[in-house]
Amino acid sequence: MTTVGIIGINGKVGQNVLAQLQKIKQPFELKTFGRNDEVPALDIAVLCTDNPVSAQLVPALKNRVKFMIDMSSEFRLTPGVPLVIPEINPHAITPKTQLIASPNCTTTGLVMSLAPLRDFYHITEAFFCSYQAISGGGKKLVDDFHTPGSLYEKNCVPLIGSIQPNGHTSEELKGLYETRKIMEWPHIKVYCHTVRVGVENAHSLGVTIKAQEPFDWLRVDVEDPKIIHYFVTFDNLLKGAAMNGRQIVELLLEKFFR
Repeated sequence: MTTVGIIGINGKVGQNVLAQLQKIKQPFELKTFGRNDEVPALDIAVLCTDNPVSAQLVPALKNRVKFMIDMSSEFRLTPGVPLVIPEINPHAITPKTQLIASPNCTTTGLVMSLAPLRDFYHITEAFFCSYQAISGGGKKLVDDFHTPGSLYEKNCVPLIGSIQPNGHTSEELKGLYETRKIMEWPHIKVYCHTVRVGVENAHSLGVTIKAQEPFDWLRVDVEDPKIIHYFVTFDNLLKGAAMNGRQIVELLLEKFFR
């Protein structure tokens, strides 16, 4: 029986991944572990841990686990580590792949909207302004949001993540570099402005994209037919996180454990 383990079961991500994995129809044995528990040999491990813990777990588990799916941002841009959304780039996982990264929730909303267009248009530029839910910041931010006098109460905060030396935030740079990696479009220009809003769940994006060809549908720009504008809303805790992890597990079960 194929064994699948969740590491970090006590956190919100771990609990959400557990609920998602329980929906998989193909039979497998599911095991759960706290982030400090001893982990036995597994076929698949889903790391529902923060960056420092994932950085320690990956080398520690490499001789005991065939495939690791990391839900943190620690390895997303590491060369040789596929950053996977199964509907977009399942081919990035091969039998020799050991570590797989699941993308940023905001990036996921963008690329899921870009992917259906790639067979019809050559997208050259994408701009988005995000409206990101409190739950995207984890339990600590949710608790802060429900504390009287919270910065996020009835407010929009245009700062998510840390400010980088170039003046952009880490969240905005994820939108750029993760999009390029997932879509395999190394030259696409992505302009991001990320904002936390007083909504507990579900991210939204106001998106503008430009292509080499004119568009003939949706909200075409009033002056340039090679530009369209649209709005995306999605559950950041599902497709933006736990559900994508489940879909990667399903992909592995289908490809390598039947």
